[in-house]
Amino acid sequence: MSRKRIALACAAVVVGVGSVVIPVAANAGEEEDGLGAACRVADQATVWWASGEVSLANKGDRPVRDWTAEFDVSQGQVTLDNPWAYELRQVGKHVTVKPIADRADVAAKGNRAVKVGINPAGKGIPKITGCRVKGAAGGGSDTGTNTSVPADGGSFVKDDTAVHLMWKPPTGGAEVVRYEVFQDGKQVKTVKDTMTDIERLAPATRYAFKVRAVRADGRTTGFSKDIVLTTLAAPGQDKAKPVIPADLEATASGPYQASLRWRAATDDVAVTGYRIYRDGTKVQEADAKATSATVSGLTASTAYRFKVTAVDASGKESDPTREAQATTTAAPDGNGGKAAPGDFAATTATKQDGGVTQHYLNLAWSVPQGVGQITTYQVYLNGKPAQTFMWGTGDPVLPVPTTKGSREVLVGSHPGTTYSVKIRARLGDGTWGAFSRELTVKTGS
Repeated sequence: MSRKRIALACAAVVVGVGSVVIPVAANAGEEEDGLGAACRVADQATVWWASGEVSLANKGDRPVRDWTAEFDVSQGQVTLDNPWAYELRQVGKHVTVKPIADRADVAAKGNRAVKVGINPAGKGIPKITGCRVKGAAGGGSDTGTNTSVPADGGSFVKDDTAVHLMWKPPTGGAEVVRYEVFQDGKQVKTVKDTMTDIERLAPATRYAFKVRAVRADGRTTGFSKDIVLTTLAAPGQDKAKPVIPADLEATASGPYQASLRWRAATDDVAVTGYRIYRDGTKVQEADAKATSATVSGLTASTAYRFKVTAVDASGKESDPTREAQATTTAAPDGNGGKAAPGDFAATTATKQDGGVTQHYLNLAWSVPQGVGQITTYQVYLNGKPAQTFMWGTGDPVLPVPTTKGSREVLVGSHPGTTYSVKIRARLGDGTWGAFSRELTVKTGS
């Protein structure tokens, strides 16, 4: 698989007062039709929150789907605005961003922006350095006309020396005739079915598998997302539970989430993951290399207690860490978390549907900030719910708006009709925010 460079720019766009411009080394592509890299950080920042952007630019004539972007932050916890399309991993100050399956290709001669948030937790203005990216054009020999790839279908560990891989076939394009299975970057099998066993593995060892399809016309699809599995410990091999993770810290990351940090645990064989508890209940897990996590879906101005445990290859769980407490901040508008869309505007438009003129309302607004990711909005017409908009779903996946949102609402074929319209957002904690200002509009004659 050929590897190419992708032009990359990381721009931190932040809120608050004070400004900083940090120059970062930039390298242009050596070939006119190749892929180069460039990074910059600019604009204003506060010691409490910053929004960032990873900008990818593909100068080549083939799409890039199997890319990996990396950068370092001076301090703070980094989160994704769109976890449906990307996978973010942070180890210490180093951050890695990858696409999930085929949801975030960089088109030929095209661009892609990945929005992130940076929570410096009052420890200074964050800086981004060391931006770089690598990627495979077209996911192998695929020309890019088919962007479907296999997807994990429930793979699992069988025992200490074997795993069972299962995947869903890609859709569209020519018929699939076989699948190529890769283990830690090396092809180990070719199969016709959508499942297979991988055997003769080492006990208590982490493996990364991925699959691509070969079609009847000879082209290959892009690779699936990595299927990461850790074999069980051999009988009698893992005798002790892991040592407790050390130095757990919990910090509020705004009204609706908290950032956790801890020191890696150890085990007589291998630590395979971590479990995170909130107020005594397990709420999520992290992989073996993680030393931080973000817990979302919290309530503004609320105190929470967190603990973390380590799990080893035989399933033994360590004792929990000491309890760490964090209190989420107040909602930005001081109204119990009910932030409203701002700069709300509504205009009318028409479209022809055969011989019928249909009337629409074109809505635009500013996305509420500091209240978690917002993917859902509800439109009210004349005081009653009329339509719900959702981002981050569908085919293709709709990118989640982070600063400005806009949609159109079909209201019918009757001209000269007056409507009062307002919208509200479902906030990061799952509650509905306050309504925007209400506007009155009249369809044209």
